[in-house]
Amino acid sequence: MDATALIAFNIAMLGALVSPGPALVAMLRAAVTGGRKSALACGLGLAIGGMSWSVMAILGLTALFAVAPWAFITLKLCGAAYLVWFAVTLWRNADRALNTSAPRGAQGFWLGLLTNLANPKAVVCLAAIFTTVFPAMPTGGQALLVLGNQLLLEVSFFALLAFGLALPAFQHRYIAFKAQCDRAAAAILGVLALRVAI
Repeated sequence: MDATALIAFNIAMLGALVSPGPALVAMLRAAVTGGRKSALACGLGLAIGGMSWSVMAILGLTALFAVAPWAFITLKLCGAAYLVWFAVTLWRNADRALNTSAPRGAQGFWLGLLTNLANPKAVVCLAAIFTTVFPAMPTGGQALLVLGNQLLLEVSFFALLAFGLALPAFQHRYIAFKAQCDRAAAAILGVLALRVAI
């Protein structure tokens, strides 16, 4: 595999990771309610969810969606329903005091995993990255190299984000503006759910 293609893949992946969306909201919730451990677990869940979509892209899920559009529509509607539930939960709890109980790593992990798996547009985005960057879809050892590289990149990115979001200065600012932040995040998730659905 050409090293240039792998570098281009990493740049494209970083562009996708830094764009605001459900993953950032999930990391924020995990960090402020469960601390650094929960945020790290959430990041691991997000990374595994993202890599799962890459595995599906490599295995040809986009081709399946082209043959059976109803499968993609079903997946989109399920993903949109999850995002709506997440948005409604955020909105309804915006005025409640922040729960500062002990970190719940497993809950953070499941939050991250479900958030990324509920975003069916990720498989389309990843398929576009794969087909743009690589002359042919990676197979065998090359596929394992790309997937391992992606997992390392995503885990590293989300770990850095977790440490940043768990800083006391950030935590204090979030707590001061919790209701506004949660309602803004809920509105963003609602718009994203609508976009996923249509």
